[in-house]
Amino acid sequence: MALTSLSTTDLQAELARRQKAGKKLEAKRATLVKDLQELDAQLAELGVAPGALKGGTGRGPGRPKGTGRTRAKNAISLPDAIVAAMDVGAEASPSEMAALVQKNGYKTTSKTFNMMVSNAMAKDERFKRMGRGLYKRMK
Repeated sequence: MALTSLSTTDLQAELARRQKAGKKLEAKRATLVKDLQELDAQLAELGVAPGALKGGTGRGPGRPKGTGRTRAKNAISLPDAIVAAMDVGAEASPSEMAALVQKNGYKTTSKTFNMMVSNAMAKDERFKRMGRGLYKRMK
């Protein structure tokens, strides 16, 4: 909505609404700051510096175990899994190889597994790029 289409009264009402919302947020922030100060005081009583117990687990501060994804463990590397799934002289796209490798039991939690396969094929000397999105197994 363009400002030129609003009347002065409408603009003043919108400004008042935003100021009221801003005051509510400031009050909420003040409450949270007070709560944080109380928590810091409790930590100090326990002899723990605020923020000293952060992470180191890869889950981020305050996240309990068992949340989020964990890294899949495989017996062989991704390039070796691709080689094992592909015959010498065969041609395939990275997306086809990603599906085949997973079908053969390679575990992954990656959201971008196709890109990982593409990068692995591009960097490995056992594959030759034949064209856009097409690789041939050489060795």
